[in-house]
Amino acid sequence: MPQNDPSKQTIPTDSDQWQKKLGNTFEQLSNNDRQLLSRYMLRMKLSDAYESGAMPRTTIKQALVQQREYERLHPNNPTGRKSPIVANNQVGAVDAQIYPIALLPVKTSDDDSLNQVKLQFMLSNHGSIPIKSFKGSLLMKDAKLTQGKRFNVPLTQFVPPIVPEQSGKVVIESSIEDINVMRAIRNAQDVTIEISEGTLTLTDGQKIVFRNELAK
Repeated sequence: MPQNDPSKQTIPTDSDQWQKKLGNTFEQLSNNDRQLLSRYMLRMKLSDAYESGAMPRTTIKQALVQQREYERLHPNNPTGRKSPIVANNQVGAVDAQIYPIALLPVKTSDDDSLNQVKLQFMLSNHGSIPIKSFKGSLLMKDAKLTQGKRFNVPLTQFVPPIVPEQSGKVVIESSIEDINVMRAIRNAQDVTIEISEGTLTLTDGQKIVFRNELAK
């Protein structure tokens, strides 16, 4: 018997069947619900929930309720794209894309080469949850350097926290004796910075741990 109420239709656990099984039902929904359901399905696809068979047979009505609640909690990331929770279970390269860090230009003189130099880094948040703090070490790479230069970062609390799609400053003082490192710092546009190891703490208590075995 065909169901008159599209919201009672269950969503197939096999994501490959979505288009085939839900096509007609999809057309019966309002435009807002169609968009909401699309974001729900994309979120499920990104989380691999359906492929692993972890999701029960959810009705469209339940899916819409779940997605509305998810979007209320994560207004900046309705599909869960690259969410820190997912990134935690994957390689560090994903974390590096979500939390990139860059060196800000430094004004120095030749006399500074043996002195303490104040370095400022800009940490960006492309995740869905604000960043509360960071502690760890950074690796500076430059084509002119034979090996990377490591900088230790003490526990840095961000006040206020770095909200999604914003950046925060990490400031350290470092003694730099290598003139080539000094030159690289002055030409910050050619430098790449990686978090070689460390921990980002998010405002919900979640910790993103970086361990870069290749950063020697």
